[in-house]
Amino acid sequence: MPLTARWRAWAAHHRVHVGIIFALAYVAFSRPSAQTFWYGAVLVAAGESIRVWACGHLVRNEELTRDGPYSIVRHPLYLGSLLIGLGLVVLTQHQWLWFAAFVTLYGGFYLPAMYVEELRLQSLFGAEYLEYMDEVPRLIPRPRRSEPWHDSGQQPAGFSHEKSRRNREMRTVAVMLLLLVVQYLKGF
Repeated sequence: MPLTARWRAWAAHHRVHVGIIFALAYVAFSRPSAQTFWYGAVLVAAGESIRVWACGHLVRNEELTRDGPYSIVRHPLYLGSLLIGLGLVVLTQHQWLWFAAFVTLYGGFYLPAMYVEELRLQSLFGAEYLEYMDEVPRLIPRPRRSEPWHDSGQQPAGFSHEKSRRNREMRTVAVMLLLLVVQYLKGF
C-alpha cells in the first residue's frame, strides 16, 4: 500500500482522536478575544446546526442518504466541522496561529477521511454513489439544477430526531456548548 493510501487510512481512522487532542490543546492554550468571541460562537453554532441536521437524515451503511443537507454537499458533517473549527479560530486571540493549526488538522486528517469515506461508499453503493458524486459537490455548496432525489425518483425522508440521536450528535453538541462556556469564562 503506497504511503499516501496508508496515510489516508490512518488519518481517517484517527481523525476523531487527533481532533480531541487538538480541542484539549485549544482549551489549555487559547485565549478568547472579547472583540470576536460572539462572531466565533455564531460560526460554531452554525457548524453544529449543520451537523445535527445531517445526523437527522443519515442512515449509515444501509442506504445512500441524498436528502436534507446531503442534497447540497456530500459531506455535511465535515462542512459543519469546518465551520466549527473556523468559529473556534475566530473567537480567540492569536487567530493566525490557531488558523494555521486548524488548517493543518483539517487538511491532514479530515480531507483524507473524506476521500477514504468516498471509496467506501463507492464500494457499498456502486453506480448510485458515482452518480451522486457527479450531482452533488463534496464540501462547498454550489447552485444546482434540481434536487437529487427528484432525479432519482426517491422521496426525501425528512429530518428525524431519532436518527440524530442514534448518530450520537448530541454528544458533540454538549462538547461544543461546554467548550464555548469554558472559553467564555476564561475570557470574561
